[in-house]
Amino acid sequence: MENIADVVWTGPWWKNRGIRNLNFCIALVLMTSAINGYDSSVLNGIQIMPEWENDFKQPNSTTRGMIVAAQTFGALIGLPFAPLLSDGIGRRKALCLGSAIMCGGVILQAMATGVVHFVASRILVGIGLCFATNSAPLLVTELAYPTQRAPITAMYNSSWYIGSIISAWITYATLKTLQGSTWAWRIPSILQACPSLVQCILIWFVPESPRWLVSKGRDGEAIAVLAKYHANNRERDPLVYFTYGQIREALSIE
Repeated sequence: MENIADVVWTGPWWKNRGIRNLNFCIALVLMTSAINGYDSSVLNGIQIMPEWENDFKQPNSTTRGMIVAAQTFGALIGLPFAPLLSDGIGRRKALCLGSAIMCGGVILQAMATGVVHFVASRILVGIGLCFATNSAPLLVTELAYPTQRAPITAMYNSSWYIGSIISAWITYATLKTLQGSTWAWRIPSILQACPSLVQCILIWFVPESPRWLVSKGRDGEAIAVLAKYHANNRERDPLVYFTYGQIREALSIE
């Protein structure tokens, strides 16, 4: 067999149990991009709130710039370690670690009472985002069914805007309904932790990347993942060994 088109599922994905379950798992990972979009938008939203400005003593433009840049600075701190974590402990664990760090950063952000406190929380969020956004797209592309890999990868990037839009509406709602209350900006910050917390809990129901498993010599586990989600538990399915062979070949070249 030389052509993958000979062995792939050609019907609707929702009629194939393995692919259907796999796509539900991938949807959880796609949330990472939406979380990134939410984080990018929420800071813009809360900085225009009078309640936020009053709590932080009317910060000047320099201070605002430092607050905005803090997340990027945190990402730069995490950047040298993110690929080492993804390749070292696995995509799932790296994603879970990033989500956990983001939860901690968001909690600090929601509790912030001063600029230094707020900047520190943003740096922590940036580190967590760096870890999560490094491992999530790898897990998406390495798990996706072959014929769906391209559109699902495109969905990852597009999910950023979903988070951004949700954040904009939440901050608008709290701005209008909680005028004069410090919770006008704290609630959008608290809600930011919810999807990351969901990821921390549910990521263990998502299979590990077959490519990472093979790279660690855990070929049997990789084949089991491919069989369960790509071939409905048929380990001798030609697609399983075709994909497994491609992974082995790619790793041998690297």
